[in-house]
Amino acid sequence: MLTGNLLDDKKKGLEGATVILQSLNDSTNKKNTTSTKTGEFSFQQVDSGYFRLKISYVGMQELVIDSIHFREERADFNLSDITLKPRNSETLGEVIVYAEKPLIQSKDGNITFNAAESSLSAGSTAGELLTNVPLVTKDPNGKITVRGKEPKILIDDKPVELNMQQLQDLLESMPGSSIEKIEVMTNPPPQYANEQGGVINIVTKKGKVGRSGRLNISGGTRGEAAISGNFSYRKQGLSISINAGLGYSQVRGEGYSSRNNIYLDSSNYFKTTSDYKNKNLRPNFRFNLDYDISKIQSINFVLQYNQNDFSNLNHTTYTNVNRFDSIWKLSTRSVASEGNSYNPGMNFSYTLKGKTPGEQLRIIQSANFSLSNTDRDFFQQYYNPDHTPNGSDSTQQQLTDNESNSFSTRINYEKPLANKKTYFSFGTYFTRNNSHVLVDASYLRKSDGVMVPSTNLSNHFRFHQNVLNYRASVKQIIQENFSITAGGSAEQTAVSFELYRDQKRANNKYWTFLPFANINRNWKEIINLTIAYRRSIRRPGINELNPAIDYGDPYNIRFGNTELQASTAHNFDLVLGRTKPLYYINFGLGYNIVEDVFSQVRTLLPDGKTQVTWENISGRHEYELSTWGGMTVSKKWKANLSASYNYNVYSQFDKTINHYRNGGSLTSNFNTTWSPKDTRNITASFTFNRIASPQGFARWSWSMNLGVQQKFFNKKLTITK
Repeated sequence: MLTGNLLDDKKKGLEGATVILQSLNDSTNKKNTTSTKTGEFSFQQVDSGYFRLKISYVGMQELVIDSIHFREERADFNLSDITLKPRNSETLGEVIVYAEKPLIQSKDGNITFNAAESSLSAGSTAGELLTNVPLVTKDPNGKITVRGKEPKILIDDKPVELNMQQLQDLLESMPGSSIEKIEVMTNPPPQYANEQGGVINIVTKKGKVGRSGRLNISGGTRGEAAISGNFSYRKQGLSISINAGLGYSQVRGEGYSSRNNIYLDSSNYFKTTSDYKNKNLRPNFRFNLDYDISKIQSINFVLQYNQNDFSNLNHTTYTNVNRFDSIWKLSTRSVASEGNSYNPGMNFSYTLKGKTPGEQLRIIQSANFSLSNTDRDFFQQYYNPDHTPNGSDSTQQQLTDNESNSFSTRINYEKPLANKKTYFSFGTYFTRNNSHVLVDASYLRKSDGVMVPSTNLSNHFRFHQNVLNYRASVKQIIQENFSITAGGSAEQTAVSFELYRDQKRANNKYWTFLPFANINRNWKEIINLTIAYRRSIRRPGINELNPAIDYGDPYNIRFGNTELQASTAHNFDLVLGRTKPLYYINFGLGYNIVEDVFSQVRTLLPDGKTQVTWENISGRHEYELSTWGGMTVSKKWKANLSASYNYNVYSQFDKTINHYRNGGSLTSNFNTTWSPKDTRNITASFTFNRIASPQGFARWSWSMNLGVQQKFFNKKLTITK
């Protein structure tokens, strides 16, 4: 089957266009049809072999799409939108050689993961899909990283201005079935050239001309289920898309750890065993409108909402063992957490195109809000070494309310010169983030059964952060496939804390200059070389700055640090890639000089407990080696592999005073797709990660996903498992 949509240069459906599908091997084997009112056309039951598609319409250039290969494992082609150009006396018909879209593409060191081609997308969230993309992983705190560094997240080319928790909620509630592709830009455009981890752009699906809809239902053996739907409407200059869904998950797990505490005169062991059950219900909604005011003006409006209702239960047994392997302290602790978060947001953009091709002014305005509340109840029972109760227990409660909002404005202007070799880019943006956090902790007084406030575990504060940025850059094309880009930005950051419990206020304001430059060279679009430098900044967020004590684990006391300073880095990268029809391979080398690094630091206290907080350390040097590639093993089988290794070298001061250790982190990802028939698609993904810390220990994680997609009823019903 072959389907497509015909549009004119104003994006209006072309009715009555002549469409011919002809075999390249047998000129008598051809089919004819005409496009519908909305520009749609289709051919059913096409024979195997190579075919040519010829499209003609009065007043338009003839278009020929060559070498469409129908075969057993691929007999279904959707060409989506095909735009015909107006005919004039100087133009001839256009011939395009059709190239099939693989699961993963690589060009100029950047990666495109075509989520619509993956059978994993139907039953996954956006957050889960991201971890299947080469070079992308999650660190132990759930933060998305690219080659070990935090990227800027875009949705449909517009930046997402959210804190880490809000971003996680958005990605976990966004259905994978609504995503067309995910672009990983290790060499991003000038607007985001100083982002330390590059850019991840999530592109959502757009509907066909006219009305169309889609319903997705999914379930999994790990306790997850989801239902989502989409409705879209497109006509000349107007596109409306509505997505809504509901996701549910119930995850169970078990854990075990053993820690050796070493003192000057003795040592002991601290062992834990745990089990948990986490439930989440995540409704979501997204409304997207695109409208072309004229040929040179357009607007986009996005309204979105996601929610998370959760109920978590955790049981942990704590055992202290002396050096003679005898138990000397034993307790159990149950933690029940219930709560919800509500996250509405909107985004508006206006685009004005200039008279010169490529000239463009774009204004983006966004606003996001978040309201969350959490009720955590703790009960700890203490035992004798023989596991009999010793009569001592503890009951505590911690209530947390968090109100957050953010507002941002971005202005980007692109101006090419008449020589078509020099391109200027200017821009500015302002972002304001506000958080109001109230933590009320209390404990149960046994004598009268009254909950008594616990001042040390309570907190009340407001957090504000303003970021103002000005940037300018120029790109010069030296010759075909050879260009140099250079520029910089000046950025002011202003941070303030209002700590009501301590009755004090903390303020900090600073300017940072962030230059960047890159050289890009292609040889016949087969070999690509990129050499890049940029200075980047990493600011501590609310999670690192929050002074409220997390009492979820009484033996590992966690809290943030309001005195943290931003970390800057000089990043040097070299990427060499080779692309051929049957394979692609890229190698990356990186060297980073990082200043004022802030990292989680674990300190052993005299009573055997540990204190975990964030601190600025003097700095470190990072050495990076990465590779990503793909191969077409056969017409039915394709495979992709990526791996990145980062080795951190700390200063002599940190190694001597803080006892930090040099260490490496490894992230890896393997994807493979097999299409035994054109109605069946099997996708598998494997990830393995090792994340090192400054204190010498590491966290290991690995995961596997397998998806099978089967199409029924002339491919109008798709089932994925």
